[in-house]
Amino acid sequence: MLTATDSAFVYTDLQGLAGLRREARQQSPEALREAAKQFEAVFIQMMLKSMRAASSNEGGAMESDQTRFYRDLHDQQLALALAQKGKLGIADQIVRSLGGEAASPEPPVSPLIIGDPLATLRQVQRIRSSVAMPTQTVGLKVDPPDNGRHSAPTSDAPFEPSSPAAFVRRMWPHAQEAARRLGVIPEVLIAQAAHETAWGRSVPRFADGRTSHNLFGIKASRGWDGERVVNSTLEFIGGVPIRQRDGFRAYPSYADSFNDYVRFLQVNPRYTQALSLVQDGSAYLRALQRAGYATDPNYAKKILGLMNGPAFDTALETLKSAQIQPISEKRG
Repeated sequence: MLTATDSAFVYTDLQGLAGLRREARQQSPEALREAAKQFEAVFIQMMLKSMRAASSNEGGAMESDQTRFYRDLHDQQLALALAQKGKLGIADQIVRSLGGEAASPEPPVSPLIIGDPLATLRQVQRIRSSVAMPTQTVGLKVDPPDNGRHSAPTSDAPFEPSSPAAFVRRMWPHAQEAARRLGVIPEVLIAQAAHETAWGRSVPRFADGRTSHNLFGIKASRGWDGERVVNSTLEFIGGVPIRQRDGFRAYPSYADSFNDYVRFLQVNPRYTQALSLVQDGSAYLRALQRAGYATDPNYAKKILGLMNGPAFDTALETLKSAQIQPISEKRG
């Protein structure tokens, strides 16, 4: 049976963290030690994240948003497990620095491991290679990444704002300006960018890890004279998703991505009808789909589903609480 603090080391058990918080209020020495282990887990997660980013193409053609999702869960649980065992000794150092007595039932893996970050990284890599990766539940229905004609690539490192609320807050000022120029509400642009990039986690990246800042999956056609990045993408051909590699536009900043999105629509005659329907977010997105913005036959439906979903609502509420105004009352 897990105690309150033990269950804090099960990644999906948030009640365990609540139990740890209660013990911390009582100034329990055990709570100090367990909190230190949580900090050690954060450090290990950062190392694992850096390792993943350095080998972002390790999954090859079989890598997808779903495999990355389960891989991230695996890494986060692995970090908690390593911290619980105290293999690196970081938690003990934290406890000592705060005036507590660190329990060391097991010696660190190496007496020099704290002073040698590369040794720490190699040790975590060896341990990680010996732990089986989790697999998706059989029968779990997951929609394939929708990337279409103007789709977002899938082979990249995670976007730093790791929650919908962080993504919305980061992009909101740019969305407001672009929406003002188009005549559409900013929520529509935020939802489209969130769909194209999986809330910023699938922004196209260069081989050296640099981001392209491409939020709308606009491809680098022959008329594009700016920087470009080649990434993997899903195209829907005859309704069947097919993975391909294609070139995408790269920008100096996210503001430039929003600005180019506006220009792209305004200079292409085929989007004239969509631009005449900007007062209705739903009609605008469906007109974009009909004009060939994306090859996914459910492109507009998926964006509207995201825009009217709980994650989007929560992100907007967070934005309101931060007093970032205005938030549109009417959505598509």
